[in-house]
Amino acid sequence: MGRTSRIRKRRIESQCFRPVVIDSNPEFVELCKWMSANGWNAASKDCLKTKPAVFSDTGRGLMAMSNLAPNSLIVRIPKNLLITKANVISQIPALQNFKMTTAECLTFFILISKINGLYSSYLSTLPKSFSVGGLCESQEVAVLPKVLRDKIICNQSYVVEKYETLLVIWEKIFGPNLTLESFQWAWYCVNTRAVFYQDSDIFNVDGLENNMALAPYLDMFNHDPHVVVEAGFNKNSQCYEIRSSQKIKKHQQVFINYGPHDNQKLFLEYGFITKKNPHNVIEFGINLLFDLFPVHTLRFVPNRIALLKQFCKDGNLFYSEEGFSWNAQIALTLLSRDDSQLSRKGFSILEIIPDKYQIKVFVSGNTTSSFWVAKTLVKDILNVLSACVLDAE
Repeated sequence: MGRTSRIRKRRIESQCFRPVVIDSNPEFVELCKWMSANGWNAASKDCLKTKPAVFSDTGRGLMAMSNLAPNSLIVRIPKNLLITKANVISQIPALQNFKMTTAECLTFFILISKINGLYSSYLSTLPKSFSVGGLCESQEVAVLPKVLRDKIICNQSYVVEKYETLLVIWEKIFGPNLTLESFQWAWYCVNTRAVFYQDSDIFNVDGLENNMALAPYLDMFNHDPHVVVEAGFNKNSQCYEIRSSQKIKKHQQVFINYGPHDNQKLFLEYGFITKKNPHNVIEFGINLLFDLFPVHTLRFVPNRIALLKQFCKDGNLFYSEEGFSWNAQIALTLLSRDDSQLSRKGFSILEIIPDKYQIKVFVSGNTTSSFWVAKTLVKDILNVLSACVLDAE
């Protein structure tokens, strides 16, 4: 290949991976117009620091339009543009007659706004679908590893329970026209996009914590577990603000940090995973330990088994980059016939855990995006375990 061909190839490759700015798309133009009309100064210097863009690895996100120094103010959203529980109740007074969490109220807000055509400038920017674990089909869930399968089923049951509970309230106010699919979409809009916001006016009313809000535009930031940001409501400016503690180069994606979540948590709650996640942990159950240490070989069996079950009743058995969790270390010590066998048994468990994360054969031409992410998650777990076993050896 000649020099000209190589240069052309590199140019084409760079174009393929170059972020595509989408701030001129109708939905974002309308969003900025609506926000500007309600107190957001879109023409200010602060607001021009980022623009919506599509990235090859994360999809839609926000791109830096200039070099940003550490401690730069990335974005600020006025309080009156935050959608809080108090805000929702002021618009739908009937909701104050029911005991509802903030997440439930915000879900109602999205559903009602969708039906009535309210807040359309904001709602049009929300995702049309999600890849969270709870949206895997039943036949897909059945072939996943038990540890992951149990969590997905628990998540699905929780959302269905929420739907059935809130359906009663919905029918009393609006009539029988709320489907499970509509509820799931609205629920996951709130669950994946809300920011921490303590609504002091009604905080902890009736024992319910009201500590979240929807924040238009701000909810387009994607997550990176390595970035450090300061995010929260500034009482002086009366705005929700985000500052980056790190330098960001022009045209780079601007990330925020959702918290110290492992990839299983990110998949179940948000519908994605991240590469080289420093918070990854590999969980396992007490039954796996009994497979490693047959009960009949243990000395003082009754005392040890009872103590183990009591100690591990809350779980917390896992392996991470830092080694075994405290509970796992204690459990292995209790099950070892002598302390000298602990390290050997520890390495053995790393060789057995991968079997618990195998996906059964699944034949289907059509799978959900949630299942695709689930398979990627399982591969990520197996890669982590492979590295752990090599380190142990």
